[in-house]
Amino acid sequence: MKTRRVKAAGVELNCVDYGTEGKPPILFLHGGSAHAHWWDFAAPSFAGEYHALALDQRGHGDSGWTQDWGYGSRHYVADLEAVISGWGLGAPIVVGHSMGGHNAILYAASQAAAIRALVVIDSPPDYPQRAVDFLRGFADRPPRVFDSLDEACANFRLLPRETRATPEILRHIARSSFRQNGDGKWTHKVDRRTMIREPLEVWELLAEIKCPTLIIKLSESPLLELGTARRMAEKMRDGRVIEIGNSFHHVMLDNPSELIAALEDFLRGLR
Repeated sequence: MKTRRVKAAGVELNCVDYGTEGKPPILFLHGGSAHAHWWDFAAPSFAGEYHALALDQRGHGDSGWTQDWGYGSRHYVADLEAVISGWGLGAPIVVGHSMGGHNAILYAASQAAAIRALVVIDSPPDYPQRAVDFLRGFADRPPRVFDSLDEACANFRLLPRETRATPEILRHIARSSFRQNGDGKWTHKVDRRTMIREPLEVWELLAEIKCPTLIIKLSESPLLELGTARRMAEKMRDGRVIEIGNSFHHVMLDNPSELIAALEDFLRGLR
């Protein structure tokens, strides 16, 4: 595993590279307030057949922050356009979770020729105003500050909080989630302004997605209902739906083995 810095739309992004160069690319996109290392328990499984990469999206992980607010869906999509058109690896398979799934949907709808296939994990087709208001409440709070990395990790929580992840997985994610400030204190790597979202509805864009698409519903997550997922797939040219059990929202942490199996089955069909 190594990291690479990539130029995007006005900001420098960090990308975790699991290998293997020369293989077809598969790009993993994390959800809101997360980072690329959330994929550490799934993405390496694909480094044999693919060049597996995970992007720290702007304002997250080790990627750059914007001076003025620039965290709308359009900004993330512009980053994807810049990264994928400039990296010289060819059209990728894009796997997006939650917010990353929204960004992947918008990218696939606008750049049909630049994407080989799409996987959307637990991403409802809209940001209704109630969700925008809920997240804005988190954005308006000052970030917590800790005296040590151990203290920061002890206070690490997922959002949503429900999880079946093992303590070992949560410790791994937590230790990649904080940075030390100049005063020696520790704080979360995410720019809290990323939680300022704009209302979004993608129903009308789904018909523009031409590539094979897998929508993953998670059995214990209320964010994407099975009926909604099926309606989304019906609007696409080549959409399908599966459900993964034993998982709340964060499936790459809760049930990485079933996620890997589902992705492998989908990718096998592409080959």
